[in-house]
Amino acid sequence: MKKEYVDFVCALHGYMIRVKEIHWNTTNNSEHKLCDEIEDSLHECEDRFAECAMGMEGKHFDVGDLLPVLPNAENLIDMLKELEDDVLNLKKKITGPEYGGLFNILDDIQECCNKYKYRATQK
Repeated sequence: MKKEYVDFVCALHGYMIRVKEIHWNTTNNSEHKLCDEIEDSLHECEDRFAECAMGMEGKHFDVGDLLPVLPNAENLIDMLKELEDDVLNLKKKITGPEYGGLFNILDDIQECCNKYKYRATQK
């Protein structure tokens, strides 16, 4: 499996852990519920990304390769900005029409980042 794919899935795992930490640490019920939505969206996109990458490569992610990498951000909006940066950086590394499926998923993650950055401003 390509290192870029392994690294990105490890990062997504880290983002889900951070969302759960924020979820359990907030004193705001709307942020608590928003974290649930974000976690669900990330989980779905991670699964789609991994399965698309495995289909493209004809390989599986090896057991033991996926170790979460936590983001630096410790609040929701900054975390979503950091995730969007990770998405944009991966988009720069993969080019060509054969990556269309992965690009669609990355676009969906980017859309979620922007939607949830907006939603995080609503109290």
